[in-house]
Amino acid sequence: MDQKNAGLNISIFFCQQIDPNQDVNRRALERELGNRIRFFPLPCSGRIDSLHLMRALESGADKVYVITCPEGACHYREGNMRARKRVAYTQGLIEEIGLEGERLELIMAPAGLPVNIDELARDLLSSEATTGPSPVRGKTA
Repeated sequence: MDQKNAGLNISIFFCQQIDPNQDVNRRALERELGNRIRFFPLPCSGRIDSLHLMRALESGADKVYVITCPEGACHYREGNMRARKRVAYTQGLIEEIGLEGERLELIMAPAGLPVNIDELARDLLSSEATTGPSPVRGKTA
């Protein structure tokens, strides 16, 4: 894992359709990283709501990812487009309260399903971090 991401708490919301073996694949990474990474499988990324994203930040996540199916490959036709709109909306909300919009990021899974969610998460964790620890972490009751 990249040194810049070593101490960050990460929450990943993802469409279950992208990895048919997601239970097994994500649990290995959860055991390795402990409570620094949390996965939230969704039946469709279009089910994500701004409240889920805000709650993840409130609960101490430094970075929140929403991983959707590739464009045009959503099993529910436009779930990934709904997720994109909701992430953008929530980015605006958190910027209004003084947090960086970059704390929320939407990632479209690469074409050619299935994808291993743990490998995709490792790629995200190894990329350069543009955000540091959240100022919210440790301040919630």
